[in-house]
Amino acid sequence: MNNIVNMFNSNASDTFGGFGDADFDIATTPALFSSDYSYYETDKWVTYRTDTKKALGIHSSRHKAVAPRDVIKTAREIILRSGLNTEGITEQIAVSHEGARSFVKYKLPAHTYETPDGDTASLGLLATTSIDSSFPFVISAAAIQQACTNLQVFISGEVAVFKGNHTLNLDLDKASRTIVKSLEFFEAEREVWKRMYTTSMEPINACLMFAEVVGINDQVHDLIFEERISPNEIGRSLKRNNSGYNYLWNVYCNTYVPRLGNTEWAAYNAVTDYTTHADNVRNKDTLASVQFKRQQDSISTLRKYLKAA
Repeated sequence: MNNIVNMFNSNASDTFGGFGDADFDIATTPALFSSDYSYYETDKWVTYRTDTKKALGIHSSRHKAVAPRDVIKTAREIILRSGLNTEGITEQIAVSHEGARSFVKYKLPAHTYETPDGDTASLGLLATTSIDSSFPFVISAAAIQQACTNLQVFISGEVAVFKGNHTLNLDLDKASRTIVKSLEFFEAEREVWKRMYTTSMEPINACLMFAEVVGINDQVHDLIFEERISPNEIGRSLKRNNSGYNYLWNVYCNTYVPRLGNTEWAAYNAVTDYTTHADNVRNKDTLASVQFKRQQDSISTLRKYLKAA
C-alpha cells in the first residue's frame, strides 16, 4: 500500500506526513541453532519487526540495522537541504517483502520540462533501502511523465546521485549537495530523449530489446533469424506464454507506435511503461521490489539497443 503526501511547506520536515507501511519498529536478537535438543548462539544477529515478529534480515554482530522510517527521515532531510525547488513536492512510500525493502518516490513538479512528444516530465527522486541487504541506501534520479505516470529511467549516465551505508551517521550537508546533480542528469537525459524521438527503430530490434528486458532474448533471436517468424507473430510463437513480452509488444504497437511512430522513443516508452506498472505481478507484497528491479535491469538493455543513448 502506498502513502502519498503533498508538501506545500517544504521548509519544515514535519510537513512530510506519516510513514505509511514503513511505520514500524525493528529489533535485533542473536541467531540460534538447535542441536541435540539444545540451542546455541551464532555470530549472526536477526533483525525483526517488533509488531509482527517477522524476520527481515540476518547480519553480523557489527551491523547496525536502521528502521525504514528513520531512513525515510534522512532522505527527507537530504532533499530539504539540497536547494532544489520543493514546492508542491509529493512523496510516495511503498514497502515489499513484509517490510524488508523500502522505496520512497519523490516528484518535484517545480522541475518540470516538456518531452519531445509534447507531454511533460517532472524530476523524480527514488530513495531505496533494505534490511535484507538487497541494496544499500541509495537516492537515484529519474523523471515522471505526467500523462502516463511512467517512471522514465535515465540511461545517459550515472543515475544514482547518492549512496550510503545502512546507517544514519551521514554527513547530511554533503549528501544534500550531491542531490543537485540530479538536475544535471535531467538536462543530459532530455537531450537523449530528443535524439530518440527522431531516431527510427526497426520492429525487429524492438522485439529483441523487449525480449532481453524479460529474459527470453535467445528464444526470440532464434524465432526471428532461424525460423523467420515476423515480429507480429513472436508472441504467439513462444514456447510458453510470456505475459511480460506480450505486454511490451502490445503496448508498443497499440499505444506508442500510433502516436510516436517506429522510433526509439516509442520503444523506450514501452519499456518504461512495463517497468513502472508491473501489472502482471501476482504477489502484491513484492510489487514495489519487482518494479524497482525491472527498472534497474532495463537500463543496460536500453543503453545497448538505443543508438541515441
